[in-house]
Amino acid sequence: MIWNNIPGATYDPKRTQIFSSGGGVQSAAITALIVLGELPRPDLAVIVDTEREKSTTWKYLESVTAPALARVGIEIHRVKKSDYATFDLVTCGKIAIPAFTSASEQVGKLPTYCSGEWKTRVMQRWATRSQGVKKAQTWIGFSVDEIGRAARMIKPKPGKWGVRFPLLERNMDRNDCLALVKQIGWPAPPRSSCWMCPNMHMREWREIMNGPDRDKVVDFERKIRLKDPDIWLTDQCKPVETADFSIINESMWGDSGAECDSGQCFI
Repeated sequence: MIWNNIPGATYDPKRTQIFSSGGGVQSAAITALIVLGELPRPDLAVIVDTEREKSTTWKYLESVTAPALARVGIEIHRVKKSDYATFDLVTCGKIAIPAFTSASEQVGKLPTYCSGEWKTRVMQRWATRSQGVKKAQTWIGFSVDEIGRAARMIKPKPGKWGVRFPLLERNMDRNDCLALVKQIGWPAPPRSSCWMCPNMHMREWREIMNGPDRDKVVDFERKIRLKDPDIWLTDQCKPVETADFSIINESMWGDSGAECDSGQCFI
């Protein structure tokens, strides 16, 4: 598949080019390509702050990618969710995050509303209201490991919000992204997501519960369970501070969590 020739994803110079960073590995690779001059300068660069993002994401942005972009004359705008989102944790009486539920005999999973509202729409509202964007092409860091997700986003006749996938244009997978980041001399980026995301893998939960965001996670789950006592952040359906994220448990029962439908929070 030659992504450069796909209607709806081909570079359109008539549109404002917006690099929408997720703060993770693939976004770091796109940053590297811009810094190296292998991608043209975007008109705008932005990262949405869900206000629950892992602290490691901001450390990497502030110490590595933002200074690198600044050296080539690009400011990456950090846009707060609360400035543009129309809801936070609850929408239409439903919890917005894809939490697990023990309301029935089998463990269930709630729909995902947060990614679209907290990330995509916040970026679009910011670009429209703050930057005066009329038509845009958003650069998204899907690599060839995520072709299915990218394909679902393409519209042959895009309206205001078109898409572009710079990594797919270069046939880059996640390992290629890591290799590029290493080649430019940067440390490996963290995996980007919110610190309370139910889609995190068990190994990520180990890091969270042993890191600076632990208390925030525990407090967050207690608060959402005041709204619904059958809601949990992990598929173990027990308080997160008592869940077993050990390597032994992972080997026996598999990885906790599930992939997000959009994937945009992790790039």
